[in-house]
Amino acid sequence: MSNNDQEADNLESVFKQKRIIRSNVRQTLKSMDPSLRSQEDDIIQSIVLEAPWFKSSKRLCAYISCSALREVDTSKLLSQILSPAPDGSKLQTAKKLYVPRVEDKNSNMRMFNISRIDDLVANSMNILEPASVDADGNTREDVMHANDPVDLFILPGLAFDRSGRRLGRGGGYYDTFLKNYKELAKEKNWRLPLFVALSYSVQIMDEEVIPVTPNDVLVDALVSPTGVIPITSAALGRNSFSLTISKFFWLLPLPSHSADPDPLQDFCVANLSASISVNGFPCKPASEVTSDDFFFDGFTQEGLNTLGISMNRVDFAPGGINPPHSHPRASEVGVVIEGKLLVGFVTTNNVYYSKVLTAGHMFAIPRGLVHFQLNIGDGKALAYTAFNSHLPGAAIVPLNLFASSIPNEVLTKTFQVDADLINTIKSKFRS
Repeated sequence: MSNNDQEADNLESVFKQKRIIRSNVRQTLKSMDPSLRSQEDDIIQSIVLEAPWFKSSKRLCAYISCSALREVDTSKLLSQILSPAPDGSKLQTAKKLYVPRVEDKNSNMRMFNISRIDDLVANSMNILEPASVDADGNTREDVMHANDPVDLFILPGLAFDRSGRRLGRGGGYYDTFLKNYKELAKEKNWRLPLFVALSYSVQIMDEEVIPVTPNDVLVDALVSPTGVIPITSAALGRNSFSLTISKFFWLLPLPSHSADPDPLQDFCVANLSASISVNGFPCKPASEVTSDDFFFDGFTQEGLNTLGISMNRVDFAPGGINPPHSHPRASEVGVVIEGKLLVGFVTTNNVYYSKVLTAGHMFAIPRGLVHFQLNIGDGKALAYTAFNSHLPGAAIVPLNLFASSIPNEVLTKTFQVDADLINTIKSKFRS
């Protein structure tokens, strides 16, 4: 058998696996309780609206949800971006929104700028999309011809996993578009946007279940009802992404004193649908609080509000690293569940402490100190960490230095190297 024949057989096997997964997930979504779907829609959109990476975005592309396809709802997000503010101004002045329009059946899709919900019309499949011209006959701005880069893509999908694999509905529209946009960004030397997918809890698969081809584009992060799951270094370093644990098999002993201000009541279960938030979410009325807010399979954001604690699940590929970083608002404790990790930290006196840990071993990182974890085993590794803050923050050292706007003059003098080397290092972090 020739190499071409082998590759064709492999691709056919991948496509077959994808068809099976699509069929199973579609059936699962179809049987999902409507009230649960509505609840997850609200939670996911509230998480996005409160996320620093969303608030700081100036130009973004977002999909228009279709209820018939059982996609995570985006109507609240679009409304927040496009609706007039109380003073009569528009968020549109702060955020420029592009939404998709399917051009043909050959995976060709464009993203056009809109300024109001009324700019959308139903296509032949009753899916809302923008016309190529506005009501005055003016051509809409195409994001591929825009003068400035996009900060954020909010993406749909049928299934996802924690390594960033995304399974679409089979048309190839988003993978084709994202690949073209990445090429455009590279050509113009733009920083790549964050690719963030929205997912119901039932759409997240076990790792390596979703097969991929060279044309599949991975996402940087997932937003599910359990919280934000950062996947790539770009997500970990961009605007303090926080990772929420999805499954609990044990509880870490937590610090006895919170790094956050003490609450003034027994609990403050988050009201995620509230329109305002100050240092967390407003409280639900006590009469609406149930046991499910405190006992769960997976982690909900509501019960953590103001409790001064948080937990992370960290998955390491073979050779994977959680790069040197610090948490300015919390100390950290962790336990290795699987694999072999080198864990180390450096004190303010530049003293280095480290140890190789295997399953069952725990570690502690004092607040604010630079630390890392490196998978030195032969296979994957898994660890859980806990913090004495519900928002510990994360300052990723290489990204702070080389993916920010610190002048080259500062870096060349700091590291005593020439500008060419600094530019080479910076080029590694532009994505």
